[in-house]
Amino acid sequence: MRWKLLSTLVLSVALATFGLTSVFGESDIANNEQLNAIGVVVNQTTELPVLPTTKAKSFIIADMNTGKILAAKNVHKQLPPASTLKALTSLALLNKLDPDDLYTAKRSDAKVYGNKVGIFPGRKYKIESIWYGLLLHSGNDAGMALAHAGGGLTKTLEEMTAAARGVKAMNTIPKSPHGLDAPGQVSTAFDLALIGRAVFEKDEFRRYARTKSYVFPRSGRENVKKTLYNTNKLLTTYPGLIAGKTGFTTLGKNTYVGAARQNGQVLIIAFMGLPYGRDALATELFDWGFAVGNTIEPVGQLPKP
Repeated sequence: MRWKLLSTLVLSVALATFGLTSVFGESDIANNEQLNAIGVVVNQTTELPVLPTTKAKSFIIADMNTGKILAAKNVHKQLPPASTLKALTSLALLNKLDPDDLYTAKRSDAKVYGNKVGIFPGRKYKIESIWYGLLLHSGNDAGMALAHAGGGLTKTLEEMTAAARGVKAMNTIPKSPHGLDAPGQVSTAFDLALIGRAVFEKDEFRRYARTKSYVFPRSGRENVKKTLYNTNKLLTTYPGLIAGKTGFTTLGKNTYVGAARQNGQVLIIAFMGLPYGRDALATELFDWGFAVGNTIEPVGQLPKP
């Protein structure tokens, strides 16, 4: 078939030009050759809905249960993850930290820039409250606080790296617990799907990430109650959404990883480097994935957990 010949040609050019290598085993290489191609990869036929076009630098649509990848674009391209990296922070620390423990905030927690929940040096906060701050408001101060509660920044980054490798996310390099742009901090759409698949199965993550609002105590210098609202607007607009994590930074642009269930099928999507229209693209990718269901030939396979 013509698309197979084209895929083989593109793959050969990609391997020869960029020296791409695989981080997976032989069986994974056999299943995922198409994913090494540059640009959009989809086994489109005239009978199926047309895959949406997007300016995102990379994306992936996969069946969360079977691991079959329905469509992709530059899935192994390393890009700044923005706050989707908080999903990896969660994967590394959720089982480690007792939500009922109290944490005394440090000055370095409050000094971080970007989104903040108002953690103030010297005050005590329940770990549970800090998780809400991380996964609703995407608080960067909450990320720093959890890292310090987990044994310090260096230790947490080591554990985040180990957690990524544990789910076979081999091209993710964390340099922070919050995802703010940092030299050398990267992930891929493929890796975000693997990290999301693992962390979305945790009851604690879903409980925090699905909460629409939360009153954060003792916020800021004024020491007031601050109502946090979930940055993941698809919770109220997309039927069957299970969980997700949004992100935006200057270098990373809009990023997203999320999962949804419809008619017995569970899809996971991730995208990176989108200039604008995060919620609209997430909706389009989910809609297309559910529309084609199991009728499309997959372009690859997520490795088994």
